[in-house]
Amino acid sequence: MNVGIFVVDGVGELGLGALLGVFSTANALRGELDNPPAAWNVRTVSLGESVRSGSGNLVQTTPLSEISTPFDAVAVAAVNVLDPDPLVELVSAPDNAWLVDHIRSARARGVHLAAACTGTFFLAEAGALEGMPATTSWWLGSSFRSRYPGVDLDERSIVCHGDGVTTAGASLSHMDMALSLVYRTSPELAEYARRYLAVEDRTSQAPYAIPEVVARGNPLVVGYERWVREHISEHFLISTAARELGVTERSLQRATRAALGMSPKDFADDIRLDRAGRLLRTAGLTVEAVAREVGYVNASALRALARRRRGLSLAEIRAHRLPW
Repeated sequence: MNVGIFVVDGVGELGLGALLGVFSTANALRGELDNPPAAWNVRTVSLGESVRSGSGNLVQTTPLSEISTPFDAVAVAAVNVLDPDPLVELVSAPDNAWLVDHIRSARARGVHLAAACTGTFFLAEAGALEGMPATTSWWLGSSFRSRYPGVDLDERSIVCHGDGVTTAGASLSHMDMALSLVYRTSPELAEYARRYLAVEDRTSQAPYAIPEVVARGNPLVVGYERWVREHISEHFLISTAARELGVTERSLQRATRAALGMSPKDFADDIRLDRAGRLLRTAGLTVEAVAREVGYVNASALRALARRRRGLSLAEIRAHRLPW
């Protein structure tokens, strides 16, 4: 399997290292299998002989002009840009048009495409995600949805599979993406590599999302998120929030749907659940007390919300503490 990992100036070292580490680990573990798949031949590719990482370090690369063997898969490593506006400027910059053009030609040839985190913007810019399910970093959903409305975006997912395309979420999701490519060839080897790398079984970015960050980019959604936090211990109506924000309920519905892909109620539920999770892990309160703090009259309603929005029990949320 010939894999090209494409990079540009500003590449994120964490994501690139995760991709290289997964394929290197998979190659090292092939001997553990009775019938191992072929080795992964991985090349880090750019337009020239090197790029500068987002931290300013030199990353040696193979020039695209020197690639003679076709790639079976092309992965785009993320760039170290967190804010959406400079990210869009970088993706659409003339200096990076070569990568967008190569993605288009690779897609036309039937090459499997993959990208994680901010790298997903390059696939979308090339039109490779049009009409397909995809994910990106949880904090970039609003900007992605606005620029690429033809993509069926679900930024809550860790990995999404389309027709010949794999996308993944925030930085360490590069590992999930690479493991999914290994899995396509050998599920057994992917499981071996996952366990050696101690990669969690995770399917959603939702537990990592920070509501006040998710809301950025739309003034009305920012105002709504702040209003919900200020009234979080109350049982309120969405119509009340809209009225106090000076808009109609329909306008608020349109704003959250366009920016976040969800209703105002679902976003309020996520804000409540985020606050509840912090209290469960840090405040030493009972479940009943936490439920009252986030606007529920009893713990059963909060338990149902956790199951519906996270697929977890409150005990599991409380137990998910940092290991250090």
